[in-house]
Amino acid sequence: MLTILGFAMIATFLVLIMTKKMSPIAALVLIPALFCVAVGQGAQLGDYVIDGVGNLAPTAAMLMFAIVYFGVMIDVGLFDPIVRAILRFCKADPMRIVVGTAVLAAIVSLDGDGSTTFMITVSAMYPLYKRLKMSLVVMTGVAATANGVMNTLPWGGPTARAATALKLDASEIFVPMIPALAVGLLAVFLLAYVLGLRERKRLGVLTLDEALVREPERETVTVGGGGSSGGAAVGGTGGSTAGGDGKGGGVRLRKNPASPASPSSRGSGTTDADPAESTGDDEEFKGLDPNRPTLRPKLYWFNAGLTVALLTAMIMELMPIPVLFLLGAALALTVNFPHMPDQRARIAAHADNVLNVSGMVFAAAVFTGVLTGTGMVEHMADWVVGAVPDAMGPHMAIVTGLLSLPLTYFMSNDGFYFGVVPVLAEAGAAHGVSPLEIARASLAGQALHMSSPLVPAVYVLVGMARVEFGDHTRFTVKWAVLTSLVVLGAGILFGTI
Repeated sequence: MLTILGFAMIATFLVLIMTKKMSPIAALVLIPALFCVAVGQGAQLGDYVIDGVGNLAPTAAMLMFAIVYFGVMIDVGLFDPIVRAILRFCKADPMRIVVGTAVLAAIVSLDGDGSTTFMITVSAMYPLYKRLKMSLVVMTGVAATANGVMNTLPWGGPTARAATALKLDASEIFVPMIPALAVGLLAVFLLAYVLGLRERKRLGVLTLDEALVREPERETVTVGGGGSSGGAAVGGTGGSTAGGDGKGGGVRLRKNPASPASPSSRGSGTTDADPAESTGDDEEFKGLDPNRPTLRPKLYWFNAGLTVALLTAMIMELMPIPVLFLLGAALALTVNFPHMPDQRARIAAHADNVLNVSGMVFAAAVFTGVLTGTGMVEHMADWVVGAVPDAMGPHMAIVTGLLSLPLTYFMSNDGFYFGVVPVLAEAGAAHGVSPLEIARASLAGQALHMSSPLVPAVYVLVGMARVEFGDHTRFTVKWAVLTSLVVLGAGILFGTI
């Protein structure tokens, strides 16, 4: 009976969140509470929840302060020079632009938020793709796949969910997987290189002046997240361009009232180009709003050093990850925003993300607590063990990795990590497979997951890039599956799975 009720609870949870009848937080709390009463153990519900909250508190603290830390780093401009450098590297070479897209998406993914990553990446790269007539699905596909690999960071979500569901330390899951994930990221860069060569073959290598001459639709494209609406400077530095002086190589796009506005400009005006009008380094390639009041240019090297030290300490496991991010967030806020009103404003600016993620973790304490406390997970594991052929039992980690591809695509991370992974871990334990191996293998499918229709961030990506979701899916899925298999294969090769 507990086996049937356990699977029924998971199925109910999955159906409700996939059909959006309930939010994940509400479903994580109410569904297990009802099933706990149904199995006759309602009196023990409080104990199950308290035990779960105690186990998950470190994970919630890590997520809270990691989001605040990286949010502050974006606010103060830590990533702005990186964005500008990548855009200068790209110039007007399609191959460089695609590789630059992958590098930029991977770097900005350090904040653990897919929506932020896609907003910054598309804002920076869209004008180049548009002006050079490059395929926009290449941009969305590369950005989503790179973000999927980086999404496995402990504060990104999947690793925290796996740690939460299996009551493990996130660093024990993530740190041994770094080599395999690095191979996966290299695979994304190689994919970007190959796709970029294909675009270069189709379009050739152009200067931006030539690209503008070929552009049939004149439109203003703002590079950045909130600058002026009058247009932005795009171009490359180093070397000369047609009609340029060889010093900057940039081209400023400016309004031309005599030209009719194109539908794609959405009322933003039209542009024309003056090849002789170059811009200096300070005016080119603004991937983020250069005038936002939170910038702290004088503290750039302090913030960069703090971030490097924080990531190094995490990899070396000098302290627990929650403690590192707690200290890092407190130090970053104090140094960059010494006045209390400014600190409160920065915390409030990131409060939504903090509340959503930490709330999800604490709500999961109810789900995992009931699943474990009532004995459902043990009974379900016994059933799964009986269904798995004996020859496959010792390879349950590999089975988990392969299952993570379709399951994380067709269901949310909440459903997979809180509903499926615990069962696979119990089944693997019966064959001597460590829960750590199961947790690491479960991360393999994240490159594909980030293009799932259940991921809200992907709609930010395709919406800003003006790409049909179906076109994005048809182009991206095959490459994302290949990248996920590379991560899984590398994990097996390095002995972490």
